[in-house]
Amino acid sequence: MESKKDLTEAFLNAYQLMQRYSLTWYRKNFGGLDPWQGQGRILSTLRRRQSITQKELGLMLELRPQSLGELLQKLEGYGYIRRYRSATDKRALIVELTDKGEIFQLKRPDYDELFIDLDRKEKAELKKALEKVAERLQEQIDKEAEEYFY
Repeated sequence: MESKKDLTEAFLNAYQLMQRYSLTWYRKNFGGLDPWQGQGRILSTLRRRQSITQKELGLMLELRPQSLGELLQKLEGYGYIRRYRSATDKRALIVELTDKGEIFQLKRPDYDELFIDLDRKEKAELKKALEKVAERLQEQIDKEAEEYFY
Protein backbone atom coordinates (compact mmCIF):
# COMPACT_ATOMS: atom_id res chain seq x y z
CA MET A 1 0.00 0.00 0.00
CA GLU A 2 1.33 3.41 -0.98
CA SER A 3 1.62 6.03 1.74
CA LYS A 4 0.72 9.71 1.38
CA LYS A 5 4.43 10.52 1.47
CA ASP A 6 5.15 8.15 -1.44
CA LEU A 7 2.39 9.74 -3.51
CA THR A 8 3.59 13.26 -2.72
CA GLU A 9 7.18 12.32 -3.57
CA ALA A 10 6.09 10.74 -6.87
CA PHE A 11 4.06 13.83 -7.75
CA LEU A 12 6.90 16.24 -6.86
CA ASN A 13 9.42 14.10 -8.72
CA ALA A 14 7.24 14.15 -11.86
CA TYR A 15 6.79 17.92 -11.49
CA GLN A 16 10.53 18.51 -11.13
CA LEU A 17 11.31 16.29 -14.11
CA MET A 18 8.72 18.11 -16.21
CA GLN A 19 10.37 21.42 -15.28
CA ARG A 20 13.79 20.04 -16.22
CA TYR A 21 12.39 18.74 -19.52
CA SER A 22 10.90 22.15 -20.25
CA LEU A 23 14.07 24.05 -19.37
CA THR A 24 16.19 21.65 -21.43
CA TRP A 25 13.86 22.11 -24.39
CA TYR A 26 13.98 25.92 -24.10
CA ARG A 27 17.78 25.80 -23.71
CA LYS A 28 18.08 23.76 -26.89
CA ASN A 29 15.59 25.81 -28.94
CA PHE A 30 15.99 29.33 -27.54
CA GLY A 31 19.40 29.49 -25.94
CA GLY A 32 18.11 28.88 -22.45
CA LEU A 33 15.40 31.54 -22.23
CA ASP A 34 13.00 30.42 -19.53
CA PRO A 35 9.43 31.68 -20.11
CA TRP A 36 8.86 31.99 -16.36
CA GLN A 37 11.98 33.92 -15.35
CA GLY A 38 14.10 36.86 -16.42
CA GLN A 39 14.04 37.63 -20.13
CA GLY A 40 11.48 34.92 -20.86
CA ARG A 41 9.12 36.40 -18.29
CA ILE A 42 9.36 39.75 -20.07
CA LEU A 43 8.50 38.10 -23.39
CA SER A 44 5.54 36.31 -21.80
CA THR A 45 4.24 39.59 -20.42
CA LEU A 46 4.66 41.32 -23.77
CA ARG A 47 2.70 38.53 -25.44
CA ARG A 48 -0.32 39.49 -23.35
CA ARG A 49 0.18 43.23 -23.99
CA GLN A 50 0.90 44.12 -27.63
CA SER A 51 2.94 47.18 -26.73
CA ILE A 52 3.67 48.80 -23.40
CA THR A 53 5.88 51.54 -22.05
CA GLN A 54 9.11 50.43 -20.46
CA LYS A 55 8.01 52.07 -17.21
CA GLU A 56 4.67 50.17 -17.15
CA LEU A 57 6.47 46.91 -17.90
CA GLY A 58 8.85 47.49 -15.00
CA LEU A 59 5.96 48.17 -12.65
CA MET A 60 4.07 45.06 -13.80
CA LEU A 61 7.11 42.84 -13.32
CA GLU A 62 8.33 44.63 -10.19
CA LEU A 63 11.76 45.23 -11.71
CA ARG A 64 14.01 48.20 -11.05
CA PRO A 65 14.44 50.44 -14.12
CA GLN A 66 18.15 49.63 -14.42
CA SER A 67 17.57 45.86 -14.21
CA LEU A 68 14.75 46.02 -16.72
CA GLY A 69 16.84 48.16 -19.07
CA GLU A 70 19.65 45.59 -19.04
CA LEU A 71 17.25 42.71 -19.76
CA LEU A 72 15.54 44.65 -22.55
CA GLN A 73 18.88 45.56 -24.10
CA LYS A 74 19.77 41.86 -24.31
CA LEU A 75 16.37 40.94 -25.75
CA GLU A 76 16.66 43.71 -28.30
CA GLY A 77 20.14 42.47 -29.26
CA TYR A 78 18.75 38.96 -29.80
CA GLY A 79 15.96 40.40 -31.97
CA TYR A 80 13.07 39.38 -29.66
CA ILE A 81 11.82 42.93 -28.98
CA ARG A 82 11.99 46.43 -30.38
CA ARG A 83 11.93 49.70 -28.47
CA TYR A 84 11.07 53.12 -29.81
CA ARG A 85 10.10 56.54 -28.52
CA SER A 86 6.43 57.25 -28.04
CA ALA A 87 4.93 59.63 -30.58
CA THR A 88 2.90 61.35 -27.86
CA ASP A 89 5.51 61.45 -25.08
CA LYS A 90 9.11 61.59 -26.32
CA ARG A 91 10.38 60.61 -22.86
CA ALA A 92 8.56 57.25 -22.91
CA LEU A 93 10.01 54.15 -24.53
CA ILE A 94 7.52 51.73 -26.07
CA VAL A 95 8.44 48.03 -25.96
CA GLU A 96 6.89 45.39 -28.23
CA LEU A 97 7.59 41.89 -29.49
CA THR A 98 9.15 41.27 -32.88
CA ASP A 99 8.14 38.31 -35.04
CA LYS A 100 11.02 36.36 -33.47
CA GLY A 101 9.65 37.20 -30.01
CA GLU A 102 6.20 35.98 -31.07
CA ILE A 103 7.70 32.65 -32.16
CA PHE A 104 9.26 32.22 -28.71
CA GLN A 105 5.82 32.64 -27.19
CA LEU A 106 4.00 30.37 -29.62
CA LYS A 107 6.45 27.47 -29.82
CA ARG A 108 6.19 25.00 -26.95
CA PRO A 109 7.66 21.62 -26.04
CA ASP A 110 5.61 18.64 -27.19
CA TYR A 111 4.34 17.55 -23.80
CA ASP A 112 2.00 15.02 -25.45
CA GLU A 113 4.98 12.75 -26.04
CA LEU A 114 5.34 12.40 -22.27
CA PHE A 115 2.03 10.52 -22.16
CA ILE A 116 2.45 8.14 -25.11
CA ASP A 117 2.83 5.14 -22.81
CA LEU A 118 -0.63 5.74 -21.34
CA ASP A 119 -3.75 4.38 -23.01
CA ARG A 120 -6.90 6.50 -23.41
CA LYS A 121 -8.41 5.31 -20.11
CA GLU A 122 -5.21 5.98 -18.14
CA LYS A 123 -4.96 9.47 -19.64
CA ALA A 124 -8.56 10.23 -18.66
CA GLU A 125 -7.97 8.94 -15.12
CA LEU A 126 -4.75 10.93 -14.76
CA LYS A 127 -6.45 14.08 -16.06
CA LYS A 128 -9.32 13.65 -13.61
CA ALA A 129 -6.93 13.03 -10.70
CA LEU A 130 -4.78 16.05 -11.59
CA GLU A 131 -7.86 18.25 -11.85
CA LYS A 132 -8.86 17.17 -8.34
CA VAL A 133 -5.37 17.92 -7.03
CA ALA A 134 -5.39 21.32 -8.77
CA GLU A 135 -8.80 22.14 -7.32
CA ARG A 136 -7.59 21.25 -3.82
CA LEU A 137 -4.41 23.29 -4.33
CA GLN A 138 -6.48 26.30 -5.36
CA GLU A 139 -8.63 25.92 -2.25
CA GLN A 140 -5.49 25.79 -0.08
CA ILE A 141 -4.02 28.86 -1.82
CA ASP A 142 -7.27 30.79 -1.33
CA LYS A 143 -7.42 29.76 2.33
CA GLU A 144 -3.79 30.73 2.97
CA ALA A 145 -4.24 34.06 1.17
CA GLU A 146 -7.38 34.79 3.14
CA GLU A 147 -5.61 34.09 6.43
CA TYR A 148 -2.55 36.08 5.39
CA PHE A 149 -4.26 39.15 3.97
CA TYR A 150 -7.28 39.44 6.28
